[in-house]
This record gives sequence, C-alpha cells and structure tokens, in this order.
Amino acid sequence: MTKKFFAALFMMTVFFTASVAFAAFEEMVEEDVNLAPVKKIAVAYPNYYKTEDTEPEIHDFMKDIYNAGRFTSSREIVSYEDVAAAIRRDTGIDIHSLDVPEAEKVYNKFISKYADTYVIATVTNNSKRPWLFFYVYGATDSKLMYTYSVQSNVLDKTAKDYGKAAEEFFKQFDITAKKNMTKEERKELDERQKAARVYRRHVEKTTYKTGKQKVDMVRKK
Repeated sequence: MTKKFFAALFMMTVFFTASVAFAAFEEMVEEDVNLAPVKKIAVAYPNYYKTEDTEPEIHDFMKDIYNAGRFTSSREIVSYEDVAAAIRRDTGIDIHSLDVPEAEKVYNKFISKYADTYVIATVTNNSKRPWLFFYVYGATDSKLMYTYSVQSNVLDKTAKDYGKAAEEFFKQFDITAKKNMTKEERKELDERQKAARVYRRHVEKTTYKTGKQKVDMVRKK
C-alpha cells in the first residue's frame, strides 16, 4: 500500500512539474481595469532583437503574433501593416520610413482610430531560454492595462515557439476578460471563440491540401 501511495504521489509530482514547465506564465491586470469591453487588439512594433539564427526576423515575428491572434482570439486583431497603411492613407505619413522611436510616436498618436488596445511583445533572449512579455495598452491614453509573461524550460528561441507563446497570450487574455462579463457577453464570447477554432481548422485544412500557407489570403472578421 505504501509503495503504491508513493508511486502515485511520484506520478502526480511528475505531471504537475511537466504542466508547470509547459505553461509557466504570469499575468497581471492593472487596478480598476476591465478587459471585457476590449474588441480590437492591434499588434504594435515589438521590443525584440534577433540573437540566434533560429529566431524569426522582426517583421516575421510581428506577422506571427498577428496570425496567432487570428487563430485563437475572439477579438479582432489588427496587424502592424494594416495600421501603417491606414496611417499613410489618412495622414500621408509612412511610419516605415521613420526610425523606430519616431514611428512609435506616430503609431501611438493615431492608433485609437483603428483599435481600442494595442499589444507590444518584448523578448528577453540574452540567456539560454527566452522570456516573452506581452503588454496590452489602451489606445486612447497608452496606459498599461494587462501584462502576460511566459518563460519555460521547453520554450526555445524559434519562430514556432514564439508563435505558440503568442497563442497562449491571446487565449489567456480571453479567459481573464471573461471573468468580468455578463452571462450574455460570455455567450457571445463562446460563439466568437468557436468561430476562431473553425477558422483555424479551415486554414490548416487548406494548407494541408495545397501545401501552401493561406493565412494571409483569408481575413478574419
């Protein structure tokens, strides 16, 4: 009996440790912030510098964050390129031609016209394992609303793992936002999440059949 007990305890410990290693995240909602009303999240320019050959280029990283949101979030995700194009159309300013600090100022000035929040991903990759942070700011005042961070001994410096981390961020944001929702709002969220899952299966099925990535040809409504 004793041996069985310790064997069971050992298995539970292994399972718990593996779970923690796979999902070692932390989140924080700023005081008096309600995430439920958030409808659109724009992807802003990240704080990221590639240090390994296995890591994505910065524009590919932004694209991966955008696609992760389209795959998993119940909210509308707006890409950096779409915001840049909209600013250029409405103001004549091409933020791609500006240095990063100046482009950030212009982005922050006009982002409230295209989304109600924006997310800045930050990657700390100067050690063996990367540490990813996702900061969500209000578009009208640029005040921090929500922080999600993840570091794990199974998280590598690869585009695939960075994409997975972004997916987990969007999923957790939905879960946390749901806590302050009414019954009707939760029902609506569940329907949007179901639609997101259907969308992802459609994209994956199309990619499997054609051998080509179609995510950039299908816009999530």
